[in-house]
Amino acid sequence: MSDMADRNTRDRIDSALDEEALRRALRFEPDEHPPRFDAAALALAAERRSLSGQLLRVVRGAAVLGLGLGIPILVALVGLNTLAERDLSGPASVGLSLVAAVAQRIVAVGEITTGPSVAVAALAAVLFAIAYERTTGMEPKRVRTA
Repeated sequence: MSDMADRNTRDRIDSALDEEALRRALRFEPDEHPPRFDAAALALAAERRSLSGQLLRVVRGAAVLGLGLGIPILVALVGLNTLAERDLSGPASVGLSLVAAVAQRIVAVGEITTGPSVAVAALAAVLFAIAYERTTGMEPKRVRTA
């Protein structure tokens, strides 16, 4: 008798955990709608809290804010103290020399591109492209009709 009761219980559990039945149970009926976000109801619920509940929320918020700001500030202070102990004149001089070399190249390119011959050549290239497109892109004046 006990074996049959265990089998019936297992059958009920299996049918309750049937995926298709669970999916049907979780769907909304046609006349049901998902709950809406109601800001007025949330504000009213917030007003109903006791003073001790509100104070507890303020303390928790301050703790979260303190952790959120305190940890990055602590990491920054430790990093700055570590960097302050190091002699960075070697890497800084290498970095400055690289910046100077790049700046020299940029100035040289700038001088070349701002010359009057470059502007004249660019204008000539645009005019040549326009003329080429107008002559090769034209259709014949006489069109044959079928």
